[in-house]
Amino acid sequence: MAKAIALTLIDRWGWPLKGFRWVEAGWVVFALGNLIAMEVWGAWETVPFHFIWVSLTILYGFRVWRMGPTLGLLSAIIVLTGAGLVVDIRRGLQPLDELAEVPLMSVMFFAMVWHARRRLSTMQGLQRVSDQNLRLLESGRQFLQDASHELATPITVALGHAELIERQASDATLRADAGVITDELLRLRRLVDRLLMLASSEHPDFLRKTIIDLEPIVVDAYRRWVATTRKWRLGEIEEAEVEGDPDRLAAALDAVIENAVKHTNSEGEVELGLRRDGANAIITVRDSGPGIDPEDLDRIFVRFARGDRGRSRRSGGTGLGLAIAKAVLDAHGGSVKAANGAGRGAIFELVIPLAQTVLGASDRDRVNRAVTGG
Repeated sequence: MAKAIALTLIDRWGWPLKGFRWVEAGWVVFALGNLIAMEVWGAWETVPFHFIWVSLTILYGFRVWRMGPTLGLLSAIIVLTGAGLVVDIRRGLQPLDELAEVPLMSVMFFAMVWHARRRLSTMQGLQRVSDQNLRLLESGRQFLQDASHELATPITVALGHAELIERQASDATLRADAGVITDELLRLRRLVDRLLMLASSEHPDFLRKTIIDLEPIVVDAYRRWVATTRKWRLGEIEEAEVEGDPDRLAAALDAVIENAVKHTNSEGEVELGLRRDGANAIITVRDSGPGIDPEDLDRIFVRFARGDRGRSRRSGGTGLGLAIAKAVLDAHGGSVKAANGAGRGAIFELVIPLAQTVLGASDRDRVNRAVTGG
């Protein structure tokens, strides 16, 4: 029964760390012992007096009780320690000016309480804002997923009808108009697919990882894009195995290549390459376009950002391609970097950590070379 009453009182006082609630009970015992010491050894009562106040300050620093219980406890300590000093003063064991210690210690403690409560209130406010932002982000992500799924079916149906009209129309104007509709629907479908990919990028099932060789991914991307009117080059290709999702990495590479195509003319050059650098594999995409403005280097991977603000939405794209590349590479524990080439043009590097099996073999090779002196 006594334990239940004690627990009820502690809960009403609102100790923040309920797993350690008996720390307060231990402090009460310690404080009572020091109060008794103040009466037994009156000539030395300043030592237990300060033990009480210092231990209370330390305990509050960890607990930060609610204001009501704190003021109640502070009042009790003022009364008890003050009464002890009064008794010792009347017994002639302490001078009268020792009473100044009580208001001084109480004011110092209250100042700490005020600062701690203000800090706690600020932290709680920040936590509420953070929780609200997380809820908004989650609802936005869920909206993108739902909207993308809902848009996919009508877009597919409309695209099928537009392609049918384009194939069967005998009138050239109608056929051209149907072609425009088809192109716009294809662009809209790509946008929906990218929105869905971005919305699911933080989901645990976003990646289906396996040990893969990056060389076929780079070569396949080259073969897909080589039909586009540009001067295509396949640079140095090294073998590199990573633990990753081949479909997601291919989508990220396509997004970077698409960006290179958009920023080069029909006579421009685009080069793909793959190399190993330490513990990473690096896929490189170079173009001979105008390059990237220095102030845009830090923002081109932001969603809906476009390097050239003056472009139309058609030529400038949706601003999702590079954001997708960043999301995919981040999910793989890698990164995507952009820089300007020495002779202008942009250089994008997709950095992916090598598979652990590859790292183990490389480490053994380095050890063997060190032992044999090779």
